[in-house]
Amino acid sequence: MERHTTLKRWLTVLAILFAPPFLVVGAMQALFWLLYRLFPSASFLAWLGIEGYAITVLGAHVLISAGLMRLLVRRWRRAGRWQFVLTAVAVPLAMPFLAFWPLSLLTRLSYRLFPSASSTPWLFFGIEMYPFLSTSLLSDMTRYVILSLAALILTLAALTWLAAQERRQAWRRGCFYVLLAACASVLVFPLLMRYQPVVKAAPGVELRLVDEPGLLEGVVKSCQAAAEVRGCQYEPLGWADAQTLVYCQWCGSHYDKVGVWHPGDSQPPQAYHLDTDEVSPFEGDLDALTHETCAPSVCVLPALAKRELFEQGYHPGQYEDALISPDGRWVAFTAEHIYGPEDLLVISNE
Repeated sequence: MERHTTLKRWLTVLAILFAPPFLVVGAMQALFWLLYRLFPSASFLAWLGIEGYAITVLGAHVLISAGLMRLLVRRWRRAGRWQFVLTAVAVPLAMPFLAFWPLSLLTRLSYRLFPSASSTPWLFFGIEMYPFLSTSLLSDMTRYVILSLAALILTLAALTWLAAQERRQAWRRGCFYVLLAACASVLVFPLLMRYQPVVKAAPGVELRLVDEPGLLEGVVKSCQAAAEVRGCQYEPLGWADAQTLVYCQWCGSHYDKVGVWHPGDSQPPQAYHLDTDEVSPFEGDLDALTHETCAPSVCVLPALAKRELFEQGYHPGQYEDALISPDGRWVAFTAEHIYGPEDLLVISNE
């Protein structure tokens, strides 16, 4: 009987920790549907924005989990009570990292097992939406750092508290493994979410990624690609010599409500050196740069590995011109993830 009670309690705890986001997503979709019925001309999701949607879901998850756990454990001894309430806050904060991979795999498996469901995506909306919301939430560096630090600090605090209370028996507590999984998911996320350019080179062709992001920048850019969030645009300005490509970034670009593109602000020119694979500020004369263009279908596509995702081979960035180096050995071009961030790439042309 005692074992049955313990199992029932733990199932309740796990439901409190993991079920709320799906309930919140379903409730918000029902609310948007009702509001759309009442006010057909208003786009409430567009007003809230996908990032605001994600923050709302996560915030509701934390509040619901902490509140329900507080009600569940109010008769427990004080130390155990606050241990579980702390867990109910720490685990939801780690959920964007913890739930992303298993739910992404479950989504792929669901569509493989039920191919006809692709025509009715709402069937797997709850499973599919949470990974999308996670990457939307983590697509900004400030949010990523704050959320990961908060999740790490709280999970480590809860683990330390549990170890101090239970001493050598902590490993026998289910809460220990839930917290350990939450903490590990935050730490492992940057290693599994490494950024990859949107295109790959054909065999025997060398491909360089200009302005390669660091570990954390790469995670954020990977999340931007998954959530279809635009970053900065790259404009190749020309070649200073056979080994030096000069470019600039345009950041803060966006479409307005009527669909007009605003390019944002131009950043100072940068020089990418192929011999050292490094980027440095460019202080030379922009008018003296070599700016020989080439059609991407001629000097880019033949050097890329074929991908079925792109019928035309790849999507060029906002600035589509491909530039040939003065010696003809290299070609610089831009490529973008669909509705996502761009890359500035240099590919061999031999």
